[in-house]
Amino acid sequence: MASELSITVSQFLELSGPRPSVISLTSDQSVGEALHTLASNKIMSAPVVAPPDPTRVPTAADHSGKYVGIIDVEQLLFAVIRILRDRLQEHEMEDAPLDPRPPMEQCWALLNEMGDDLFDTRLTELCGHDAGIVFGEWWLDKKLQELIGVGFLRADPGNMFKPAHRVLVCEQESGNVKHVISQSDVVRFVADHPACFEAGVLDKTLEELKFLREGECPEKVVSVNQRMSAIDGFERMETQSVSGLAVLNDEGQLVGNLSASDLRGMGRHEFGDLLMSVEDFTLINKDQVQGYCLPPDATLDCLLQTFKEKRVHRLYVVDERNSPMAVITLTDVMRLLTQTSLVCRLAPF
Repeated sequence: MASELSITVSQFLELSGPRPSVISLTSDQSVGEALHTLASNKIMSAPVVAPPDPTRVPTAADHSGKYVGIIDVEQLLFAVIRILRDRLQEHEMEDAPLDPRPPMEQCWALLNEMGDDLFDTRLTELCGHDAGIVFGEWWLDKKLQELIGVGFLRADPGNMFKPAHRVLVCEQESGNVKHVISQSDVVRFVADHPACFEAGVLDKTLEELKFLREGECPEKVVSVNQRMSAIDGFERMETQSVSGLAVLNDEGQLVGNLSASDLRGMGRHEFGDLLMSVEDFTLINKDQVQGYCLPPDATLDCLLQTFKEKRVHRLYVVDERNSPMAVITLTDVMRLLTQTSLVCRLAPF
């Protein structure tokens, strides 16, 4: 039996059912508008396209709607942290000695002032262009497994980029974004189609599938104490090159998760909140602070169903004390789908 996901990307899109329309931003929009769009649609990123030319009737040859880049909350977060740190250091050296206010009040006011400036920044100044996630329409006839390997996992030789959470399929002539396919889409699909896996694989535990072995999970558990400031937590996230932090109490127990998505709901005058403790900051920006977790004897099916139902990008494996043993991300599931001993041929249903 051929060990591959043999359906095409086009068949995957058809079998996945109705899909929401592509949410995009125009390069002349502001960061504030982008954050509002991302938050209201509960998404982490969106393609940035050229704005329409109000003086012309659009044609296929126009650049109106053509992909020019992508804006990602994580990318925004790291840019914000770098800017904030530089400005705070500059303020400490030049302005702070002349400011009669207490240092914490100075920092709070400065962060809110910078947040105000950031909200008015145009996306053209911040959006990145990652050609590795852009695919032509001819990729719709490629196998889904190829898209997983080349698009999500960046399997091409010499590709130094980290794995991508989503890929874009663009029209050949116009360059307009036709489809956005995310790792979450694929995980939800395989969770609904057990025929993707060889018999018995879905009943294997996380331990049996080697998710808990050192070196098997590409994203190690990086943690932060709940009493640390949110800005320090986000800075640790950047320096450790991870997309989320386990939030621990003083006993080392998992009590929450800090990720780039916490920035998504911030308002124009709320950047001073980054000086709050992680515990207080996440309580403000999340419906609940408790992180999503699974025991080490949870099955692969349980993992997939939890990802599907919770719509999160990472799950923590915890011991009996609720201390994190490992973190499993959607990218780990993508790697699992490339293991030929676990995945079977998936014909159209």
